[in-house]
Amino acid sequence: MATAKSVSNFTINKGLTNEFILTIKQNDALLPMIIEYSDTFKLLLINLDTDQVESTIDMDSTKADGFIDVYDDANGQIRVTMNPTLTNRLEKERGPKEDRYYLKPTYRMSIECNTMNNGNFVIKLKNISVD
Repeated sequence: MATAKSVSNFTINKGLTNEFILTIKQNDALLPMIIEYSDTFKLLLINLDTDQVESTIDMDSTKADGFIDVYDDANGQIRVTMNPTLTNRLEKERGPKEDRYYLKPTYRMSIECNTMNNGNFVIKLKNISVD
């Protein structure tokens, strides 16, 4: 089953290690999905202007850009870790002074999930800013 989940705004801190804990819910429910040992997750960070993939992060903890691991399997939580190797090269954009230098989104993110309990689905984070 392919279902897309969506989140609006998200900020990555430039030059730092970023850890995000995401809770995955069951289909058609507010309860968290139980994550099984065989479940896999892959994140694609995509530049909004060029549609080019900036980085691919998966469950391989040896990659320089970062990795995804299961934070709390019973409560459906995964942890995404982005290392400074990745966050240092991300583009940061701000609005003009008269608009209080608001952050402009420069990336979008898709997390491909392959799970036993919910099947295959994609989580989309559409507006990612860098600060």
